[in-house]
Amino acid sequence: MRTLLTAAVLLCTFIAGVNCLLCEKCFSVGTTTCSGIYRLCPADVTRCVQGLENTTIGNKTYLAAFKDCGTSSIRTTCGKSLSFRTSMLMVQISRTCCNSDYCNGGDIQAPVVDESPNGYKCTDCFNDQSADACTTKKEILCTGQEKECLALSGTVTIPGEAANEYSVSGCITKNFCGKGGFRFHGLQLLYDDHMMIKCSPAIKV
Repeated sequence: MRTLLTAAVLLCTFIAGVNCLLCEKCFSVGTTTCSGIYRLCPADVTRCVQGLENTTIGNKTYLAAFKDCGTSSIRTTCGKSLSFRTSMLMVQISRTCCNSDYCNGGDIQAPVVDESPNGYKCTDCFNDQSADACTTKKEILCTGQEKECLALSGTVTIPGEAANEYSVSGCITKNFCGKGGFRFHGLQLLYDDHMMIKCSPAIKV
């Protein structure tokens, strides 16, 4: 198998004039790892990526793991983590990148999550019955690098579950609110006319 892949790399080098990267590609739900085939990445890809998505609603956890070629949309999140929290919902996403053939094989490494309060707070809301905007006055204390507030309402698909309407608001990692830097592999947001995403600075406690 590796002989065939090596031949493919040589062919890519001959045609495109660059060394094409070989990365493992896989996706799984309900586990913290996955394994699949190695694929030849496009000539402009310089990194392999692996990542985890951990979504917890109440006492139920939904996991998704993936490995792939590190496209330009993923490259900006290499080595970074995103967290979003309400009192009922927690979403944690991490990405790890590397730049050599076969380098994203093996176990997926998840970073340690900083859950210590950071002196900021946001409006707290979780509604899984409607996509109507939250009107609650409750608040939640932010932790770690969560220094912005996110309010989101619309249709969301959680790994292994059917699409459902949600309206949520809480703390999110600074500099990632609404920017689309983390392309979801497990969670899916339906970006239609009813989707609402609003970002604002977190409030000092």
